[in-house]
Amino acid sequence: MALCVALNACGPREHAHEHEHEEAHGHSHDGHIEISPERQEVLGIRVEEAAAGAFSEVIRTSGQIVSSAGDEMTVVAKSEGIVNLGKFGEGSPVSRGARIATISTRSIGSGDKLAKARITLETAQKEYERDQQLREDNIVSESHLDQSRLAYEHARVEYEALAAGSTEGGGIAVSSPLTGFVKSLSVRSGDYVETGTPIATVSSNRKLWLRADVSEKYYGRIASVRDADFVTSYGDQVYSLGELGGRLLSYGRASDGDFYIPVIFEFDNRGDLVPGSYVDVYLKTSTSGHCITVPLEAVVEDQGVHYVFVREEDDDDCFEKREVALGQSDGRRVPILQGLREGELVVVSGAVHVKLAGVTAVPAGHTHNH
Repeated sequence: MALCVALNACGPREHAHEHEHEEAHGHSHDGHIEISPERQEVLGIRVEEAAAGAFSEVIRTSGQIVSSAGDEMTVVAKSEGIVNLGKFGEGSPVSRGARIATISTRSIGSGDKLAKARITLETAQKEYERDQQLREDNIVSESHLDQSRLAYEHARVEYEALAAGSTEGGGIAVSSPLTGFVKSLSVRSGDYVETGTPIATVSSNRKLWLRADVSEKYYGRIASVRDADFVTSYGDQVYSLGELGGRLLSYGRASDGDFYIPVIFEFDNRGDLVPGSYVDVYLKTSTSGHCITVPLEAVVEDQGVHYVFVREEDDDDCFEKREVALGQSDGRRVPILQGLREGELVVVSGAVHVKLAGVTAVPAGHTHNH
């Protein structure tokens, strides 16, 4: 008996309705599935010749996207007072020099900080000018004049720092040091802050880091890691560090105490990647093997067993469900360790439709005539 029967094969008259059903859904026989070429095109079923090639050894682990050093800065209060954040919130875009918050000093017990700094400066300046004149007349010592000058310089620096950020309403502006977005806010409008209190964290988001936490059992292979792919927790797109201008920055020489060793990459943020998000990481080593690989979508799973579908060489309608043993995926392709030979035509797109065609096919000997 032939393994596959063509869909357009003629049969007894009473089986006509059965063949119409098979034409729509496919036919399964002895582990083989028939789908007409026309139906394959509609379903997007595509085959590829299995070929062996170089494939990097992969270490799969978890990791996190974090802002890189220098691309993230913390903005602090220049004065004590009451914070007003205005329209800004976490995630808000900002440009360099843009006002993130205003600190009001008028309503607190010590009074208007800028006004007090101006009075202090004016007083120190008069003292210094007076001491300069007295020094010329040898009435005060050189050391006294130096102290007077230092007091004046200190008052001037403090006033200029406050005045540079002053607003028309008399508050002290807190400005963004770079163009980017507000990553996080450390205070809320109405909060009281001291000088130096963190107000917000601003990130330029131009460069990002990928931190992969690798189990210490792979310590001997970490030195050979050169590249990585990753998939975010909020999408299924596979990002390649090579395509994002990525480079390996460093890797730990010892465990962090939790039996994991950090491996850190830097890359350009060319996509909508969220700093702080967790990712699945596929670390690629410089050690490569020679094996057959297929795209991940070519593999289907059934009760813990993995399969691919191989098209018969002499029958474009017929597919065989083939059990395979898999190696470690790199997030895009997966090595086939057993079950597939070079030159065979394997379904690389639409494998799930071939699987469904086999499941929904009419069982042998069944018709709709009752």
